[in-house]
Amino acid sequence: MTVTRGGKKLFDFGQNIAGYLSFKVNAKAGQKLTIRCGELLENGELTLKNIQCVNKKKTTPLQRIDYVCKEGENVYKTTFAIFGFQYAEIDTDLAITADDVTAIAVRSDLEETGAFCSSNELLDRFVEATRRSAENNSADLLTDCPTRERHGWLGDAQIFVKTASYLFQYLPFARKFVNDICDAQHKNGCFPQIAPTGGVDFYMRPMDGSAGWSDAGVLIPYRLYLQYGDRAILQEHYEQMKRFADYKIGTLGKWYPSARHTGISPRYARSISNYGQSYGEWAEPADVKAFAVSDFVSPHPEETTAYIVYLMECMAEIARILEKEDDEKRYRTIAEKARKGYQKLVEAKRFSLDTDRQAKLVRPLYFRLLSDAQTRFAGQRLIKALENYGWRLGTGFLSTPLILYVLQELDIEFAYKLLENEEIPGWLSMPKAGANTVWEAWEGPNAVSGGIGSLDHYSKGAVVEWLFAEMCGIRVNGENRFLIAPKPGGHFTFAEAAYKSVFGTVRSGWRKAAAGWTYTIEIPPNCTARIQLPDGTEKTVGCGCYTL
Repeated sequence: MTVTRGGKKLFDFGQNIAGYLSFKVNAKAGQKLTIRCGELLENGELTLKNIQCVNKKKTTPLQRIDYVCKEGENVYKTTFAIFGFQYAEIDTDLAITADDVTAIAVRSDLEETGAFCSSNELLDRFVEATRRSAENNSADLLTDCPTRERHGWLGDAQIFVKTASYLFQYLPFARKFVNDICDAQHKNGCFPQIAPTGGVDFYMRPMDGSAGWSDAGVLIPYRLYLQYGDRAILQEHYEQMKRFADYKIGTLGKWYPSARHTGISPRYARSISNYGQSYGEWAEPADVKAFAVSDFVSPHPEETTAYIVYLMECMAEIARILEKEDDEKRYRTIAEKARKGYQKLVEAKRFSLDTDRQAKLVRPLYFRLLSDAQTRFAGQRLIKALENYGWRLGTGFLSTPLILYVLQELDIEFAYKLLENEEIPGWLSMPKAGANTVWEAWEGPNAVSGGIGSLDHYSKGAVVEWLFAEMCGIRVNGENRFLIAPKPGGHFTFAEAAYKSVFGTVRSGWRKAAAGWTYTIEIPPNCTARIQLPDGTEKTVGCGCYTL
């Protein structure tokens, strides 16, 4: 505990958490304490400006407790609220010490299933920050941050579900969230942007259906199936997923009042979606694409069409798994139609692939939307965009989890070069600056305008899935089967991961040797694995420990 220059008692709990305070104090009846909780200091004083929304009528959230004492010993803990905080400020004349105040973390009981370590301390700390942020935002539903909105944003959830499924036994928690999504589905088939929908302001409702957000109603169940092998989650929600797919198909070529002309011919305009309000990429670095509310009044045809292609391909795979051949054929046909429309769209000047906006290149490359010539150009242009930006991250919410997958296909060293960047914007810039949870905005504590200043927001931690799936190469490949395909590189001398899957614990790691790399792999009982190494070595093995 310290006393600030303003005379308030400041408690630093050493870790940003979601939870509440408990305290005890001896007092006379009527004496008061005012407690505020937050995650940021400014000149040694607690500030909530990075999370508060202020207008003429009110300021929210307050994260404040006003307590009036009774005579004698007072023992109190918050009953009906949790806050997001690392610091607590107590304004009182009463004698109170560090021993009198306890911070208690609150979260759903998620069993940890993933462990990772490497030769880069900053990366290890970022993985732990991601785990903490996920826990802090898992109190019965998956929230964006435990301070300001506390909403179940679907865009954040769908990009993070793979990472969450490595770090935790996530299926029971996620199934409940999928139920929330389906419960909130509109009559026209559109999934919401937030579930449950309580607390959503009326002016936000036109954003339901936003590309990358509402698609979570399909993408989350599908990814859970791939990780856990449980067909039930697809069977239970297939009709709701079909209704949403039909809704999105209905937006192809449909007119919307605030839509801007795309510059492509009417023939191909019927194959793209220029309909509905949406968030687009969301939260790119400020010097790449500055935040502007006006951006969300009009449709985002590039992002929306891209996600329709991806959605249709996922629906086709789900239909194949559930042996619905007619549906599979239909979805593949529509995907190809929208893909051709997308290829024409990016030929238009406004949506040109000749751009430094990394997201506009990562998305079509990851979703495989482009012709062969466009693909070659976009790959080369992405490397140029990264060089122009000093090999820092210029993506927003939707493309940040995808960029390393795209880069590894061009050259694995490109992926490691970006991963190891320690400057803002970059994953490692957060732990380097002392962060113990993940920032919402790349600029972290400096991003106090535009409403994107939370310091406890898991979404950018979605890169952790790449560390398990590609860096250490652990992938579930069917019931009791794994694909182990580690990809060493960069300046790392070792990396290793363990994943407690539903089929048993699997481990994969590599260490730099005198010549090349040494791989250590462990496959659980009753399982097999196909091992693929970068030098072309490939073999299928049963349970046991292997050194290669």
